[in-house]
Amino acid sequence: MNIQGYCLITGASQGIGRALAHEWASKGVSILAVAIDDEGLHSLKQDLVSKYKVSCQILRLDLLKHQSTQEILDFCLSNKIKIQILVNNVGFGYSGSFEKSDIDFDLDLVKLNLFPMMQLTKLFLPHLKEFDKSFVLNMGSLGSYSTVPYKALYSASKAFIYSFSNAISYELKESSVQVSVSCPPGVYTNAEVVGRIKASGTIGKLTSLYGGSVAKYIVSGMLDGKTVIIPGKGAKILMVLSKLLPSFLNSWAIARNMKKHSSAN
Repeated sequence: MNIQGYCLITGASQGIGRALAHEWASKGVSILAVAIDDEGLHSLKQDLVSKYKVSCQILRLDLLKHQSTQEILDFCLSNKIKIQILVNNVGFGYSGSFEKSDIDFDLDLVKLNLFPMMQLTKLFLPHLKEFDKSFVLNMGSLGSYSTVPYKALYSASKAFIYSFSNAISYELKESSVQVSVSCPPGVYTNAEVVGRIKASGTIGKLTSLYGGSVAKYIVSGMLDGKTVIIPGKGAKILMVLSKLLPSFLNSWAIARNMKKHSSAN
């Protein structure tokens, strides 16, 4: 498919967002990368321009600020950047007891994981519809499918993303806009996440993937028209097994593992 417009990626300076920027750029797609990490954005731009010879615009914004999503749209309009692919990737997670976490931290997690996704989708839908074919990708998690004790707000936010994405995918099925949600397993992104994966036992290690592999799965799934994209065979097997277990056993097994390796006490 010949993509004429830009791919807008939030949280693009590291992790899955950075890997997705590389994957789309490798297909000749121009990138608008948004993140709070100025240094990471500049290094990403240098990489993409030098490796793939594509246009890469960068925008440093704190997406916890309500007006930031409007600033992205205004930037696009001012610079005549037409968005054909919207990747709502920004967010963060944690593991630990909900009772012991700080309320401001909790609120920031919910705000960052959900609000930019909703706002950007709302703002850019009219512009996405200008193309014969356009894409929205929202980043869920395998935690979208399960109750995850000791990751209560994170898994709940991902369940929201999964439900929201499937609902608007149905609403937009007669339009040119394809909506997908990706539900990856653990992904080796930064030192903290890597440590958590290594500590999580055999299942975590067998199902976890590197960002580049996840990005290839996601982009391929989007281009194939998939509504739900689950990267990796191990993740698919784990999801099936979790559905076969009674819910109380599934929650017990997850809680036992999460409590053992919780990073917030």
